[in-house]
Amino acid sequence: MTERILIVGGGVIGAAIAAELGRRKAGDITLLERDRLGSGTTWHSAGNINWKPSLWHDAPVLHAYETIERLERETGKSTGWLQTGRMYIAHSDDTLALFQGFARAAESRGVGARWLDPAESRRLNPLIDPAAAKGVWLNPLSGRLNPSDLTWAYATAARNAGVRIAETTSLTRLVQRNGRIVGAATTAGLLEADRVVVASGLWSRALVEPLGFMLPQWACEHMYLIADLPQRLPRETPSFVAPDSLIYGREEVGGFLVGFFDENAKTIDPARIPAGFSFALFDPDFEKIAPYFESAMRLFPALGDAPVRRFINGPEAFTPDGLPLVGVVPGVSGLHVASAMNSVGVTWSAMAATLIADQIEGKRSRFDAAALAPDRFGQRGRDEPWLKGAVSAVVSSGYRNQNR
Repeated sequence: MTERILIVGGGVIGAAIAAELGRRKAGDITLLERDRLGSGTTWHSAGNINWKPSLWHDAPVLHAYETIERLERETGKSTGWLQTGRMYIAHSDDTLALFQGFARAAESRGVGARWLDPAESRRLNPLIDPAAAKGVWLNPLSGRLNPSDLTWAYATAARNAGVRIAETTSLTRLVQRNGRIVGAATTAGLLEADRVVVASGLWSRALVEPLGFMLPQWACEHMYLIADLPQRLPRETPSFVAPDSLIYGREEVGGFLVGFFDENAKTIDPARIPAGFSFALFDPDFEKIAPYFESAMRLFPALGDAPVRRFINGPEAFTPDGLPLVGVVPGVSGLHVASAMNSVGVTWSAMAATLIADQIEGKRSRFDAAALAPDRFGQRGRDEPWLKGAVSAVVSSGYRNQNR
């Protein structure tokens, strides 16, 4: 009997899962999206994908690159992928030592990374003041794409494989019977299913909670801005990361995107986010990002006189350890989740899709299922004060340690 699989959420994660399950002919598959594909967190993602020799950015990122290449070839859809390389900028001895470890690992693998002298740093990015850094390492296996285009490429692959995609259709509740998922009540009626994959980002916790499990995730504000410059940057300008200052950035339509993984990140109760927030943003918070932008101005002095073209402040779901929730939901047979991507959803979309598909097919996955298991925090997901505090802290600590 063909298994009926329902995926809830049409952002980049849900679309990736639909494409992978469709490619494997895993069953009769439906993707449900309450608004339009690519809404929610996906549309305001910065779209960076960066390799580094760390557990969650090695095999998952290489898998992402392979997946992007295959998607573009098979669907004829561009994802906007552009390999620019990334400048890893150290301001402290500890971070310099970390990047030196990256450099040794890259050399052992034949990756053409290299340390940059001040002249080459300026040639690659004329905005930088090399004197403001202890060292700059260029990693070529990095780049960016358009998250909406990636989502549409996944969706096109899914449709080509026979997956049904229902937009503007909301799930009102998951339905279980005798401890097993049997479907979902939606605005289009009851959809029966043998398996359900919840990939609803900020709203995943609320969807799963009535079935007795509290996903250990919470939402935070994540901010970046785009500054206009007197001289347009080339599209090929390498992106940058300066973890000591908790900032990252890249070229954006000739301007300069600068993003922040701030300390004591502002948490948001997803229940207070309006249902129609799919393509909306919060108000800018210049006061919150001011110290980080000042660090960016020291590194890139031209930012001091650059007008802000746009300020992006959107909600994203995080976990206490900075890793996503991907796997089986305990207590409800047939229920899976792929959520809380910790602002790395574009990067981890291919990994999450493969892990979910492997679990549905009963295969041993190349990715560490235990490390991403939704129940790895035990009952602490029910402790909201602890959860909010841990999530607020992980935004900056995980970035400073280069875990994301």
